[in-house]
Amino acid sequence: MTLGILATAQLLAVIVLAYAIIDKRKPSYPPQVPSIFPWIGSLVGFNLRRSEFLINCLSQYGPAFKLLLGGRHITVVASEEAIHSLLAAEHGTLSSRSQSYAILRLLGSDSSHTQKLYAIATQELFPILDKRLAKRTLGDLTPGFTDVLFNRLKRFANYQGSLRRSLTEPLYVAANAILLGSKFSPDTYDDYMVFNASLPKRFSMRPFWLFPSSRARGRLLEHISTYIEDADTNHGDNLGANLVKTFQKYNLTSKEGAPLILALEIAAHMNLFNVVFWLITWLLADPSALAAVRDEIDKAVREEFGSFHGFLVNANPENLQSPSFDLLHSAILETVRLSSLLIGVRDAERDIDLKDGERVIPIRKGEHVLALTWAAHRDEGLYPDGYRFIAGRFMQNRDKENMVQNPGKPYFSFGGGKYPCKGRLLAAYEMKVLAIIYFSLFDVTPVPQGYGSSKWKPPQPSSQSTGTIHTTEDVVVKLRPRFDF
Repeated sequence: MTLGILATAQLLAVIVLAYAIIDKRKPSYPPQVPSIFPWIGSLVGFNLRRSEFLINCLSQYGPAFKLLLGGRHITVVASEEAIHSLLAAEHGTLSSRSQSYAILRLLGSDSSHTQKLYAIATQELFPILDKRLAKRTLGDLTPGFTDVLFNRLKRFANYQGSLRRSLTEPLYVAANAILLGSKFSPDTYDDYMVFNASLPKRFSMRPFWLFPSSRARGRLLEHISTYIEDADTNHGDNLGANLVKTFQKYNLTSKEGAPLILALEIAAHMNLFNVVFWLITWLLADPSALAAVRDEIDKAVREEFGSFHGFLVNANPENLQSPSFDLLHSAILETVRLSSLLIGVRDAERDIDLKDGERVIPIRKGEHVLALTWAAHRDEGLYPDGYRFIAGRFMQNRDKENMVQNPGKPYFSFGGGKYPCKGRLLAAYEMKVLAIIYFSLFDVTPVPQGYGSSKWKPPQPSSQSTGTIHTTEDVVVKLRPRFDF
């Protein structure tokens, strides 16, 4: 028995030594994050505390480094030029195929149609989104959003409870109304939020109590299947109806197509809900900024729209580009800058060299790339006091045409290059309308929590955040109506 244990230990030592020798033969730049385990590499630390792990690697190895994660070689880039280079690459060179496959497998219990759903998404859904969410046609999509949002927010008058719910429940219902139509039930909100909360753990394969979120996912998929079966494809012209037509074209059953509509739901809500939460939270933590934003909203609603009712009638995307909302627009951009962490994993379909100053970062076919936008967005040389929320940071030199970018400085929160986020203009519109109605209707007061607490403090970001900053805590607020409605 002792000899067997010794032989096993010697064999493991030889494997680790061989791995170290092979590792030394790799190019010296970017540096490889060392690990003692072959194949597994840094997977444990990366999955347990993803954002903290990446930030620590950034401080030790600089703005480009390589990781081994469960047999996958991933290069992480964090400099402005390297991220620009990544975003400029064609999809045929750096694709999101493996990440999309992983998401679709998580959303459906049957993964046998994953490849077909991905093909439908890229060949059919994305062109539809490009057309419907473009600047010139966005105004055709948004009618009804403001009314639904207002009617849901009215229910929170004299409310004391979750800030997150008071923001995301009305936003969920209003966004679904314009994207999927009235047949998509508002009652799915709680199931969506339960399933949504499990996604960071599902993506990183961390252990958690699976049963509640799996049941929530099952109910969501069942509702979506019924929605597909009942869709009026002859008269409906929302995104949902167009998707159902596509399923019919490819002979997909309602159950087979349901995960793709759930994927649309995740794309529409997941990161946006985090950003909206931090927008209101950070404004509440800065009373002077909140007062200035509210004064701007009150003045713009009065002078640009005549009254609050006039705003509800005329709050289309074009009107909300008015300079009268510049401080609110800046606060939204600032929140997105601070809350965005990374751009999802891209697969190298062929060899490519990313530019990084005077150096190049070699990416070989079969490897993967991850962009850590967190670092570029907090570069003190580009963003003084880059770790602070400064509501008016983007007041100057705003590109009103693009609506969500900032000329002359790195701003990767909505992607960029040849393939920016398709929903970026809709997301900016949703956030702006929500903030205007929320602060027009209510005086918002955060309530201190915890034994003996007398002063309110905003919650801390979760170390397990991915994509955008998550929090494991909520904020309790009191909402008092500012006028009768």
